[in-house]
Amino acid sequence: MDRRTFLQYGIGATALGILGPTAPTASAQSNPAATKYRGQTVRFLTVRNVHQLALADAMAEIAKGWGIDLQTRFITTDQLQKKVVVDFTGGADTWDLVYCGGIQRMYEWFDGGVISDIAPLIKSVGDQKFLEWDKFTPAAQKAVQFGNYTLGLTVGTSDQAMSYRRDLFEHPEEKTAFKAKYGYDLQAPQTYAQYRDAAEFFTRKKGQKLAGKPLSKDFYGLVLSNKKGTFLWHKTMNLFMAFGVDLYDSKTGKPGVDSPQAIQAAKFYHSLLPFLPEAHINMSSGEEAEMFAAGGAALTIEYFDRLLNANEKVGEGLTPGSFAYTLPPSVPGAPYGRKNAFRSGPPVVSMFGRARSPEAAYKLLEAAVATERQIAMTRAHPGYHPSKEPAMKALIQREPVVGYLLQAASPSVSAMTDVDVMPYPGILVASKIGDVVSEAMAAILIGAAPETELAKAQAELVAAYKELKPARPQK
Repeated sequence: MDRRTFLQYGIGATALGILGPTAPTASAQSNPAATKYRGQTVRFLTVRNVHQLALADAMAEIAKGWGIDLQTRFITTDQLQKKVVVDFTGGADTWDLVYCGGIQRMYEWFDGGVISDIAPLIKSVGDQKFLEWDKFTPAAQKAVQFGNYTLGLTVGTSDQAMSYRRDLFEHPEEKTAFKAKYGYDLQAPQTYAQYRDAAEFFTRKKGQKLAGKPLSKDFYGLVLSNKKGTFLWHKTMNLFMAFGVDLYDSKTGKPGVDSPQAIQAAKFYHSLLPFLPEAHINMSSGEEAEMFAAGGAALTIEYFDRLLNANEKVGEGLTPGSFAYTLPPSVPGAPYGRKNAFRSGPPVVSMFGRARSPEAAYKLLEAAVATERQIAMTRAHPGYHPSKEPAMKALIQREPVVGYLLQAASPSVSAMTDVDVMPYPGILVASKIGDVVSEAMAAILIGAAPETELAKAQAELVAAYKELKPARPQK
């Protein structure tokens, strides 16, 4: 089902104070500096996902108009880390622009010189008419700033959302039954305690009734991708953030993964097992989103763009309006007061440390993320979510359901990138942190004691932190 059918079901644009598109009308291809780079070659290494395909197409169109030979190579996400690092350490000048993937990789690469600071380029050749720094969302700005360094440009938005079955949460019989059992009104969960209650309530066996109709198969209160590795790590990060866990304390240089808050978070996550499908332990985020769209569960927390993409093919008897999107829950009274905390993974493109044509590459990237270009990218690539507020608002006018993006961008919401959770220099071992915590949580989910597994994780990370030797102190 085409995403355009979401229009009548989404968050109202007027409720968000959106009066109309505000994108500038100047064409990126009219950039007067374009003739300066005619005949140059720019090499771009990236992966095939919706925001990178949108960006690559935009850059290709601009490059053609400027007379630049843009050579884009797509590889898999798994190949990206190895390819970029091997090329750099081998002395190759193979690339000009590289997709970093996540914030953690960007910091690791910058510390090793694999990518370079673009602040000098912004100062010397940047054009605010196209860069429009103040129009990037606060999260997009923060993602690439490290002291006075600018580590790249944020080219899109990738935030998580809680999605729930609106048709079930608003069903009169279900609402009455829920209030009778739990003593409060059924609503989109505001806290993790309410989240668990809703998951428990909606978990039903084959033959039981749901919304007045007998089920032909089991129905689950929750579906979550708990496959060991990145999937489980990102789910655990959401909980650790909400429960107030420190993954790296920059003052002490130590993690807090065996803290009371971490143990509480792990025990809570384990308590959700009765409400999850058995396959959760081997489930990827794509499989999770597909099962949810098919009508297999009442609640999930996942990256918003993945949910929208999956919900283009909803299950029998469902429509896009059967689903609603809101912020993940909070833990009242948790340390640091993190409200609606979730991991935010903004996509960043950076300058390769041995770029042959850094100025032309920067100007091409700058033009491609101009507001009007981002608006065009949303039209050409459904599922692309901009990193600039005017482009975001223009998209919301066409597709109100994506109004969630502005809700998630609110300063009151704890949309936390990896460096927020693992401050520098801790983020330099982010991959190790993710692997260790994922291993611990996987063991906990199949019955191991949280205290034991998290103590093991703590010991491993303390040892890893002791070996940290940051090369790029913040300036």
